[in-house]
Amino acid sequence: MNLQLLAPVLLVASSSLAQPAGPGAQSRVFRSGVDLVRVDVRVTDDEGRPIPDLRADEVQIKEEGTARPVLLFQHVEAPRGTYADAAQRTIAAQVSTNQGSPRGHVYVLVFDESHIVSGREQRARRAAEHFLRTRVRPGDRVALYALPGPGPQIEFTPDVARVVKALTAVRGTGEETGVGSLGTMRTYEAYEIARGNQQILDRQATLVTENRLASDTRSGSNRPNALADVEDPADLRRTLVEDARSLVTRADGETRRFLVSLADVIRTLRMVDGRKAVILFSEGFQIDNVTRELEDVAAAAAQSYSVVYAMDLNSRSVEASDETPRGGERMTEIRDRLQSLGSLTAETAGTLVTDAASQLDRALARLAETTEDYYLIGFAPTSHDQGDRQRYRRIQVIVTRPGAHVSARTGYAPNPGATPADRRRAIDAALVAPFSQQGLHVEYTTYTLRGSDTDTQRVIVSLAAEVPVASAAATTADMVYLVRNVDTGKVVASGNGVIPLPDAPKDTGTTVGTGLYRVQFELPAGTYLMRAVVREPGGLVGSADRRFQVRALNGPDVTTSDLILGSADVAGLPVRAMAYGSDVLDGVFELYGRTAAQLEAVTVTADLVPVGGGTPAVSVRAELQPLKSGAGGTSRGARVELPLAGVMPGEYLVQATVHDRGNTVTELLRDVTVRAGTRPPVATAAARFQPLDVLRGETIRRFIETIQAGVNGAGLEAAARAAVGGNWSAVDVALRSSASGSTEESLLRGMAAFARADYGNAVAAFRAGQNAGVKDPGLSFILGWAYAAGGDDPAAVTAWRNAIIGNATLIPPYLALIDTYVRLGHPELALQVAKTGLRALPNSPELLDRLARLEGR
Repeated sequence: MNLQLLAPVLLVASSSLAQPAGPGAQSRVFRSGVDLVRVDVRVTDDEGRPIPDLRADEVQIKEEGTARPVLLFQHVEAPRGTYADAAQRTIAAQVSTNQGSPRGHVYVLVFDESHIVSGREQRARRAAEHFLRTRVRPGDRVALYALPGPGPQIEFTPDVARVVKALTAVRGTGEETGVGSLGTMRTYEAYEIARGNQQILDRQATLVTENRLASDTRSGSNRPNALADVEDPADLRRTLVEDARSLVTRADGETRRFLVSLADVIRTLRMVDGRKAVILFSEGFQIDNVTRELEDVAAAAAQSYSVVYAMDLNSRSVEASDETPRGGERMTEIRDRLQSLGSLTAETAGTLVTDAASQLDRALARLAETTEDYYLIGFAPTSHDQGDRQRYRRIQVIVTRPGAHVSARTGYAPNPGATPADRRRAIDAALVAPFSQQGLHVEYTTYTLRGSDTDTQRVIVSLAAEVPVASAAATTADMVYLVRNVDTGKVVASGNGVIPLPDAPKDTGTTVGTGLYRVQFELPAGTYLMRAVVREPGGLVGSADRRFQVRALNGPDVTTSDLILGSADVAGLPVRAMAYGSDVLDGVFELYGRTAAQLEAVTVTADLVPVGGGTPAVSVRAELQPLKSGAGGTSRGARVELPLAGVMPGEYLVQATVHDRGNTVTELLRDVTVRAGTRPPVATAAARFQPLDVLRGETIRRFIETIQAGVNGAGLEAAARAAVGGNWSAVDVALRSSASGSTEESLLRGMAAFARADYGNAVAAFRAGQNAGVKDPGLSFILGWAYAAGGDDPAAVTAWRNAIIGNATLIPPYLALIDTYVRLGHPELALQVAKTGLRALPNSPELLDRLARLEGR
């Protein structure tokens, strides 16, 4: 089989390939290129159950009293069933998706050591250990921090035993009293004196005086009047006030160190998707002089979608160290300290559990039962002067649906301006995050075909992401992928590229469309785990995992490629096939064998089966193509046509079964959605393409490899290596040191010009290559795109026809010609090209799809 038969090349941007919203899809709101403030909002009914069908028009955002338009509205669904069930539905399915993907809770245990009196941490440690052993599930992640140090600091890990072991190193170091020049003073009393509480100041002055008199009496002083050495009452009070202020300064310093450490920890959590539960064990602290630091923690929590759940460890019992009964004053002291914890929990939509020491197990158990279902809502902040950007700003989230209860944070601080390094860090963090990220809806599938040699197979990835429509400031989203061998953990394939943003929304009432990305690589037989990451220009990230198996297609038995279905909504290999009731659904795949005799008696049947099971809606016998022999053995194409007239709309599986003399060889499955009605007419608008998409295609990749084989000289060799790697800026740099005047140099300069959309110079360089005698059809193909981008359609058509003359099995030139003829208003010429291509490539799904579109079926 010619490997280019099914090799997709992104020549047409996704603007014309938007997928219609599925049944019951929510209204989606999105803007591209906007630095949004994002708020995670939990919405529940009167029974505390999540409301799953909230609409964007039911949500209002106010920033410091001013209404702001909602520019982002997305529902992040909690996975259904067990972790394994969710993984089977989303990671190991025919189409992998991040919607409802398996994800556990993310817990950050924080012990505020400087505000826990020694000994009181023991009950909290035991409760934390019980929580970790009984409530943390296999899919959960846990981090542990004892702040401000030097206690344990463990980043996210699934290793519960490691965290439990580290708990023994947590120590309470807080003190309720301090030492001044006149003796000891409770920290609470110091704050009260600093606040101007005359009653407590008088009490302290009396206590100091009495203590000195008692000390003189015990020492048998011969002084005629022991009071003679006692300072003047006014001086005594001034000294006590100075002592109080010194103690307050020291206490504030301890508190600031803790809050700065906490903000730093929480800020790092922004690289992990989803809501994070920060479980803070503390007795609290006085809030008078640390409001700015508290706001910084709240801002960090807002940026990282973290929620603070504070566990109050204060003791309400009488302490043996109390020299005098304190009664209600102790409750007042506890209430004052808890203001700080209450502020943190309120600002982050969390919970303060008062008197938690008596109910820690129950409180932590309730936390573990919290659902991960929430909404991600974004708005553009009001414009502020540069000097005002760091100020914490108050917001209010209002849901207008009757009976809805909202849990959301109450403020934010603007993020600093994003840099290219920030963009790369966000993508890198998504690649190593414990769970897939759901900021963008991402789904993709894989197709496996026979490879270029006997040891590897060709894997084609087709990905769709829900992204904002293009704007003047933003036209592409970033895409990065990584593939690991499941058995060895070794990275076997990786790459990056861009996804063109759609020109128009995919559905009325939304501002999002579907961006498409396709890539191919070769892998040996085995089981693999892939992660794909998409980042839109505003910074929102979506990622999805896929587990797939690559079968050996060159063995002694009959094997098959994957089944490929045509689709009404996209050209080429779809992620999810979609067809209309008036269509004939096309499907193709390839059969492989060592010898022709193995494939002569093979038969194939195909059934359209409802996803839930039941009687097939359509059953047909596949058409088998003539046998073809090659160096890798024998192959034979199979083509399926399923008429959908009379088929009820819904979700189906196409099940192709291969038989050999009555025995079942294998079964192939593909999802398809059948919609009611007639396929929309072919769009005639001019296609928007990205030059890098053309350069990444298989046709040009092989042409570049041919150029590389003929270069001489260090500069040209460096330029060719960069071209093979797709680094076109590096190609420009390398060519500055080359002046060979060779044909290879001219071609590389032309491709670098094409990559930066300098089509005039690209045409000149490519024509020079042709004049020098280069006959490679890849050159004619890219020359055609350079002509087309420059507006010279007749020259583009001629160039693409020359590419087909050079190699009639190249699919991309046919597709380019078909789309151009349709755009120019000549569907009859487009139909002629499609039929010509199918004579050379009868099983091409791309050409079959174009033919079906042109014939209106």
